[in-house]
Amino acid sequence: MNNPLSGVGFLDDFADKDRNRAMDFKRDERMEYLATLRDSRPEIFDQMGTTVRISLGYYENDKKNAAAHGADVEKGNN
Repeated sequence: MNNPLSGVGFLDDFADKDRNRAMDFKRDERMEYLATLRDSRPEIFDQMGTTVRISLGYYENDKKNAAAHGADVEKGNN
């Protein structure tokens, strides 16, 4: 039996999803500050809301992905 999804063109885009997100990465000094705060003053960071912590997690994942795809994540205004 044929796989009905084998001929679907949009499935080809999944392979480039990480690369596309990496190219869209923009360094955010506010997020960099939060990462520094988390490492240097965890007692203050722990009092921040869940949304802030989740946002930092997404930012750091995007930053790691961008670095893995060769983007310079250390300079501003990428």
